[in-house]
Amino acid sequence: MRGGDAVIRALEKEGVRYISGFAGGGLAPLWPALRDSKTIQAFAARHERLGVEIADGYARATGQVGVAMTGTGPGATNTLTGIAGCYADNIPVLLLMGQVAQRNLGKEYQQEVSSSIFDTLVKWKGTFTRVEQIPDIMRRAFTALRSGSPGPVVLEMPQDVLTAEAPDEVLNSYRPVGPGRKAAPDQREIDRAADILVGANFPILNAGGGALAADAAEELKELAELLSMPVATTLMGKSVFPEDHPLSLGLGVYPRSRFATGTAIHINRKADVVLAVGNSFRMPNGTDGRPLPSHVKLIHVNADPADLNKVYQADVAILADAKLALQSLIEAVRDRLGPGRGGLREEVVAEIQQAKAKWLGERTPVFTDTSMPTNGYRVVYDLMQVVDRDKTIAVHDAGGSRGYLAPFWVATRPRNFVAMGGMAAMGWSMGAAVGAKLARPDHLVFHLIGDASFGMTGMEVETAVRMGIPTLTIVVNDGGTGGGLMGMDRPGGTPPSIAQLGGNFSVVAQGLGAYSERVEQPSELIPAFRRAIRATEEGQAALVEVMIKSMRTPDLPDDWSL
Repeated sequence: MRGGDAVIRALEKEGVRYISGFAGGGLAPLWPALRDSKTIQAFAARHERLGVEIADGYARATGQVGVAMTGTGPGATNTLTGIAGCYADNIPVLLLMGQVAQRNLGKEYQQEVSSSIFDTLVKWKGTFTRVEQIPDIMRRAFTALRSGSPGPVVLEMPQDVLTAEAPDEVLNSYRPVGPGRKAAPDQREIDRAADILVGANFPILNAGGGALAADAAEELKELAELLSMPVATTLMGKSVFPEDHPLSLGLGVYPRSRFATGTAIHINRKADVVLAVGNSFRMPNGTDGRPLPSHVKLIHVNADPADLNKVYQADVAILADAKLALQSLIEAVRDRLGPGRGGLREEVVAEIQQAKAKWLGERTPVFTDTSMPTNGYRVVYDLMQVVDRDKTIAVHDAGGSRGYLAPFWVATRPRNFVAMGGMAAMGWSMGAAVGAKLARPDHLVFHLIGDASFGMTGMEVETAVRMGIPTLTIVVNDGGTGGGLMGMDRPGGTPPSIAQLGGNFSVVAQGLGAYSERVEQPSELIPAFRRAIRATEEGQAALVEVMIKSMRTPDLPDDWSL
């Protein structure tokens, strides 16, 4: 057996279904086994970065490992942005990196780039130096991908190692690593946390991306209901708790974070204990960094020791997998409450609902504004009227489109909102939506993206068309870069020649083979969305371009979502 065959056989045994990326130097030894594979489909993206981001979207939508590939040199450097996004948000993506033959390394061979470019952006990196090593290195890679706090892994594959041969019994000896290893909590810390929670006057629960990664949705809901704890999430944790639940605050963890809802801001002021589960306290999406009041106790659960006591010193710091920690906390709390105690408190639910009604009521005029051009918030509001949210996956992009969507979209099921936060790369949602649709073909998958971001990555519409992956792209077009347009008229603002952009992207999408239309009248939003959704149901990728006003105008003040 050759080394390239051994790599693909290991991926098959690990249950990998898709590899996205682009053909390039060093990857040819993989082709024979990929062509013969009955379980893995490999396909080309239009750019190596998007190949990683397709795998990224697949991983975020499933919690499973996404796999991407890239060739040598410029192919590898093109993936850096995608891998950085996975690292920042703890996403398990495996990148197979082609490399020149070992005998040519260090000789400035054409397209030679060392895998050291990834050193600060990965959880683990391995290099095949001998063909016999491949099973061992693949095992270490999947152990890193599935154990502890997730993150990306890069495997550097010199071409001569992939073409080398070794006995079948050596290269075919690979056995799947299974679900990985998760840290259980220290019972002493669980007991301390349970004592604090049961003795609290107004405890609240905050959930981050670590809770979603641990598949801890059921445990979160059980503990929240047991103690009648209002629940807010970080951007990365959005969807781990149903936002139509009477205890949901939406976005806005304690003390305050970006895209916080008015509901969360109101309730946070009442808290005396905060249970933060899987929250890294990354600024600004996980916290805005303001200090915790002295009377508020913090219980922090995280699988990564680097996140504990990083921004805030916890009264109880629990190093553990979120699901395992919550299971232990539930048991400890039940023991302390005793039979028949616990459950929703009517006064807590009533206050949440009143705060939510006030916050949304103040924004209804913008949601239903009939002026032209329309605004991005109405785009999101109207879309919510025509979809089944239980069967829809929403994907946001960077910049203004994230502000339009994230605070107001009501996520009802785990992983039916796909978020990114750490890097916030423009155009990320193009690939992420394709990956999410691959993962969840029975769901409508849409992504909201600005015109500037679409200009960077919009050719990926052709990938969706070519591969028969019917995503819905909604481009909100304000004629430039949102941040640049906001400050363009100020003396120190972005020059118009940089802030203002052009283009008719519905025409671009039509040329790429997608169903497309452009909307200028607000009253046409719902009919256009229905037509586009019907096209996706018939198997066609679709794009709706909506002409909108700039994010900050007199009727859309600064920090409008807060």
